[in-house]
Amino acid sequence: MLADALQTTFEDAVPLSEVEFVVVDLETTGGSPTDSRITEIGAVKLRGGERTGVFETLVNPGVSIPRQITHLTGIDDLVVAGAPPIEWVLPSFAEFARGCVFVAHNARFDFTFLNVALERLDYDAFPPPPVCTARLARRVVWPDVPNVRLHTLAQYFRTAVRPSHRALPDAEACSEVLHGLLEVGGRLGIVTLGDLHGAVRARGRPNFGKIRLADHLPNAPGVYLFRARDGRVLYVGKSVDLRSRVKSYFYGDGRKKVEDLLAETASVDGVACGSELESLILEARLIREHEPKYNRRGKTWRKYAYLRIDDAEAYPRIKVVRQPKGGGAFLGPFPSSHLARLAKEALEDVFPIRRCTTAMRASTRFAPCALAEMHRCLAPCDGRVGPERYEELVRSLVSSLSTPGGLLRTLEARMRDLAEQERFEEAALARDRLRALAEALARSRIDGWLLRTDDLGLRDAEDHRFRLRRGGLIRIPGDEPLGAPCPRERADELSALRSWILRHEVRIDNTDVPLVEPVDGGATLDRILRTLRGSTGEDGGRLRSHHDDRRPRAAPARDR
Repeated sequence: MLADALQTTFEDAVPLSEVEFVVVDLETTGGSPTDSRITEIGAVKLRGGERTGVFETLVNPGVSIPRQITHLTGIDDLVVAGAPPIEWVLPSFAEFARGCVFVAHNARFDFTFLNVALERLDYDAFPPPPVCTARLARRVVWPDVPNVRLHTLAQYFRTAVRPSHRALPDAEACSEVLHGLLEVGGRLGIVTLGDLHGAVRARGRPNFGKIRLADHLPNAPGVYLFRARDGRVLYVGKSVDLRSRVKSYFYGDGRKKVEDLLAETASVDGVACGSELESLILEARLIREHEPKYNRRGKTWRKYAYLRIDDAEAYPRIKVVRQPKGGGAFLGPFPSSHLARLAKEALEDVFPIRRCTTAMRASTRFAPCALAEMHRCLAPCDGRVGPERYEELVRSLVSSLSTPGGLLRTLEARMRDLAEQERFEEAALARDRLRALAEALARSRIDGWLLRTDDLGLRDAEDHRFRLRRGGLIRIPGDEPLGAPCPRERADELSALRSWILRHEVRIDNTDVPLVEPVDGGATLDRILRTLRGSTGEDGGRLRSHHDDRRPRAAPARDR
């Protein structure tokens, strides 16, 4: 098929010296590819700066050539009278161009004309993207030239052939211009086919010259850091190919934030990593350490919050706290205090635990609030319940966090009852509370296991091996165990580890804490999360034991 005639899907890393280009120019009867026809095709093949082939032919368009076109090109009806029609020419041209990268000046015109002609004859179109020498010139020689017309560029590069509005001379001039542009582009870091396509796609000029800041980076996975002139870290990111990813920023981005970042950037550092997991964790750590101004989550770790039930108090209550300090039971971290409060309210809807903030000893007494009269608080404040019975309530609440089946079903039934009563605003609030709690419980199931293990060995599908101690990846320099509960300043590291496990097939080489045990509420938790999220793909990761072929879920999915 003709679609195989032009290969434009080379690996991005192919050096330009190894790429064969076909530089094309067309003459036509007009400017519309649907209403006009091709009258002449000229093309030159180049490889390593050397010409490897030439194609030239007139084409009988089958229609009269307008007088203004004849005046411009010198081609009239008499000149093309004995020329072959386009359906005879295209197969030969396609064979000539096979395996080459399509190049033209204002390439969209020539590329579109040829593809429309191919489709009109029921052939497959040439695949994109073409290389446009006009767009490339805007990247590498602006503003040294007053414009990027082919005639101007031919003068700038002092080409041996000058354009004359005929197909082959224009193609030859364009091929010499391409050679000059690639020489200049090489000094800007355009050395591979991927670099060339990226430069042609680039939408802006102001910071393109800084693309050379990526030249020293390896084509390897890792983390990159954009730095200002004074050394401040402006942005931290990760990629499977550091050099290609950093270069892509300079190819143009419509977002003002990116342009502002590039304007401030004076250097780019890269830290190669051996695996995706190391990149994820190192990225989270560097963002927390440097708090870069252009990272959206540079300071989000400060928003993390926890629920705490302090069992040292005479009559404990559920508190939203910023730091997981002190004794008692914790749930979290939550991404924000708002979500923590929603989960707190969900628990208080089921358990009549006190909500007042007054400090209480066993003998403290004061007037009860309205919640006591509504039987939504045991009211230890007026002595209705003693420490022993209240302690039973607290134990039941804490137990429900690890075996949440009954708790979740109660909250789900309340939400449905409110909806059936057409109390939709209250039902929506109940839904939000249920989701905040359910997602925190789902996270805690994986996090609890990771943070308890003193020696955990994992292996991914690419046979990368990892050792973890209480949630900390030992391989990265400066690693320390996270501990339970996870401190909020390292919660992003734990989140990166959790999300990586859920997205990949991970085998367990060794662990000192069992992964799976029957837990009441596992299936209910999974079902509710799937319903609330509206999809089943959000938590589809697997962990596989090294010693057998079972695939236990990190969050056990069965009720006892």
